[in-house]
Amino acid sequence: MKSYKTDNNNKAILSEQMKIIELIDADYRLLSIIMRLDIALPFGDISVEEMCRRYDMSTELFLVICRLYSDEEYTPDIGHLNIGDMLHLVRFLRASHRYYTEHLIPRISLGMQRVLASCERRQSDILLKFYEDYISEIEAHLNYEETSIFPYVESLAAGRADSGSTMARFMENHTDICDKIDDMKSVVIKYLPETCPTQQRCELLFDIFRMKEDLGKHTLIESALLAPVTIQAEEAARS
Repeated sequence: MKSYKTDNNNKAILSEQMKIIELIDADYRLLSIIMRLDIALPFGDISVEEMCRRYDMSTELFLVICRLYSDEEYTPDIGHLNIGDMLHLVRFLRASHRYYTEHLIPRISLGMQRVLASCERRQSDILLKFYEDYISEIEAHLNYEETSIFPYVESLAAGRADSGSTMARFMENHTDICDKIDDMKSVVIKYLPETCPTQQRCELLFDIFRMKEDLGKHTLIESALLAPVTIQAEEAARS
């Protein structure tokens, strides 16, 4: 029996008073968010509000992130968010980068090596080059955020942003890294030889789908939260 409240569509109502164990029970994928924020187990019976206070996290922002991850139809209301909240968001986005580079990408790389071991040398070299090029693209994308976008947001929050830069300009140079992962997924499904063990192929696909979904949420958070709230702060600073 569910201990948390649901709406008319049987979706969990995420709130400050909700217990962390209820939050995870409502959507276990939210464990990924908690992990990136270095929140330690066990949770006991603490609420979302208590956890956020303990870990110096904006409760409202934490819930907005959880809703974006959990509800495909959710559209965030940024009216109550400010540039100070974006410092918390940047911390989360940086943690997401570490999750990709230290956990998810190495896991996919290992899975790719295992399946390519069943391919002929020529086929293996082609697929490996495609994969390595894509990983280089991801790393360049993350590096651009780390060296350009995030420092700009942090400077703006501190009241010392470069007047010659704007968030809109940064976002124009912000490439989409989600599309090409569909090509990699198709290669694994359609073109690997039958000699490739099904279990290894499926395990790799699970991780590729996870990466695609998470990168999509990562992009959504930046476009639906980071960019518009930062643009609001720019407009307020000019007025």
